[in-house]
Amino acid sequence: MADRPQPPPSDLALLVRAAEMLALPQRVCRIRSCRRRGYCAWFFHDTQEPCCLGHLDAEQRRLFDDFVQIVRAVRDFGNSRGKLAFASPWRETRALQDAAVEAARPLLHGAALAEYRAFAAARAKNRLPVRYEGDEPPLPR
Repeated sequence: MADRPQPPPSDLALLVRAAEMLALPQRVCRIRSCRRRGYCAWFFHDTQEPCCLGHLDAEQRRLFDDFVQIVRAVRDFGNSRGKLAFASPWRETRALQDAAVEAARPLLHGAALAEYRAFAAARAKNRLPVRYEGDEPPLPR
């Protein structure tokens, strides 16, 4: 089986915004200025990651990376011309998608932001109800 291609590394702004959305600066970070301000003020220069990510265990880091992937997908593919609505019928997945939509908004500027606002408005207007409890089951391999 061939290895899956890896996505490009996440940029600092994306990681910081995702960490702030999950309240990592207030809950996990050991740097006082990050906790007080409520946003990531310090990052590792080598890896371009916020310092609070160094305090996560392996499972927490995996969950954070999964959330970052959702935020990246919303940022890159959230437009009014696309067919992706990021509105899962599963309650837990929908909650993550809603958080990702909010986290992606400050990452865009100019024409991309205007296009994103049209996407967010269409998503809010055509909101489908949640039909299933829990998290969306993984796709079979």
